[in-house]
Amino acid sequence: MGNPIRDLSNRVMMMFSRGVVRRVTDTNGRQQLQVELFKDELRDDIEHMQNYGFTSHAKGGDVAVAFIGGNREQGIVLAVDDRRYRITLKAGEVAMYDDLGNKVELLREMVKVTAVQHAEVEAPTIKMIGEIEMVGNVKIQGNIDSTGTVTNNGKNIGSTHQHNGVLVGTANTGAPI
Repeated sequence: MGNPIRDLSNRVMMMFSRGVVRRVTDTNGRQQLQVELFKDELRDDIEHMQNYGFTSHAKGGDVAVAFIGGNREQGIVLAVDDRRYRITLKAGEVAMYDDLGNKVELLREMVKVTAVQHAEVEAPTIKMIGEIEMVGNVKIQGNIDSTGTVTNNGKNIGSTHQHNGVLVGTANTGAPI
């Protein structure tokens, strides 16, 4: 008969482990990982529990695995991280990021969205409240409806603008005043 205290101690020690993600399978509504734990311990098809609304695919990342009752055949991946791509934040800040440099940061002074190549927002209606400043060219396909003043290079070019040098006939007017 074995030593029950030693057996219990061994099971407790085997309940949690760290490792590295070697393969990711994203099918059947859940994600399963192949993880390398100890030097020669490779575990297949361990379910990765992810928070609702968030998912990731971090092959090569660090993993924390729990084994219910210390049974190494029944693991659940609790967390995956990849320090190679982790960004640094101040206390209280939050971010979503990937290995390419795309990120959404909830910073102390602003919300910052960084897209490495292209960003797209798709919605039937988009409403922005506040001052908007754009740097770069603007291309618009469709109409512009403005209820305020339209200004170009400091000159009013909206429906209430005026011109100088107005002549009767087909002559061109001067620039807006």
